Amino acid sequence: MQEWARHPIFWSIMIILLGLTVLTPLQLITVHIAMVPIVMIAALAPKLPMAAVYIAAPAMLLMLLSGPAWPITAIVMAVMFVPGAAMGYMYRRGANAVASITAGVVGMIAVLLAILVSLTLAGINIQAEIRNMIMEQFQLFTQITGNPLFSEEALDAAISVAVRLLPLYIMVIAFYYAVITHVIARRLLNKLGVPAKAMPPVREWRLPKSLVWYYLAVLILELFTPVESGFYTLLLNVYPILLITFMVQGLAFYFAWAYYKGRSRALPIAAIVLCLLFPPAMQITSLVGLIDTAFPIRKFANR
Repeated sequence: MQEWARHPIFWSIMIILLGLTVLTPLQLITVHIAMVPIVMIAALAPKLPMAAVYIAAPAMLLMLLSGPAWPITAIVMAVMFVPGAAMGYMYRRGANAVASITAGVVGMIAVLLAILVSLTLAGINIQAEIRNMIMEQFQLFTQITGNPLFSEEALDAAISVAVRLLPLYIMVIAFYYAVITHVIARRLLNKLGVPAKAMPPVREWRLPKSLVWYYLAVLILELFTPVESGFYTLLLNVYPILLITFMVQGLAFYFAWAYYKGRSRALPIAAIVLCLLFPPAMQITSLVGLIDTAFPIRKFANR
């Protein structure tokens, strides 16, 4: 099996199999690893032009099998293929984990933005479509339960915020796919004898102190920026990104504290689960990360 996995054609077959799972309940799992075969092809192919062939062949087959829905298949494949190929190229060059993940994130964001621009130029109002889709879901819920979940004014306000957060959704999706793909592909490449560098231990992660000033600037600007302005939409997207970033820094501090004190890693892992399930825990951990970034509190934790 390991010898087969060294050949790019093996991963071309995997692309086809993953594409066919869209018609089955397995898509709930395979959708998260769709970029992995592409990364493997780009990293394992003898030459880059050959990698393009191994990727394009299954792509064309899947589009043919899609019939009239081939444009949707083409869009989905573009979203996965471009960042996957970018990450595979970085592994091929021996780049570090941060550079590889960044390549995947930037690649996916670029493709998603290109799709949004193309739809806009085609006369499709993205914001209106998202608004209508959300409204239909809430109307369906109201018909089933007989009771509206929100008042009409509250629902309209929530939809307005959700639409304005579209850039945030794009960045979160891109980061999620890049990280998941890196975690899986790196292990596969190492098993096949291709060196792929890992991220530093979580306890060593540190953010630049300049982010603290950016965070404070966003908080101050939010107080004086009109809600209807486009600049407020920018701030509305930047703030949760900084919040999540400092949360990760806070989790890194928990891991560092457990390491310094010789405690089990179960404690910081439990903190991760708590942050995902309990929003106030995320806020507290983000504050810890902010303090850890601004001040040398790890020196005191190491005593």
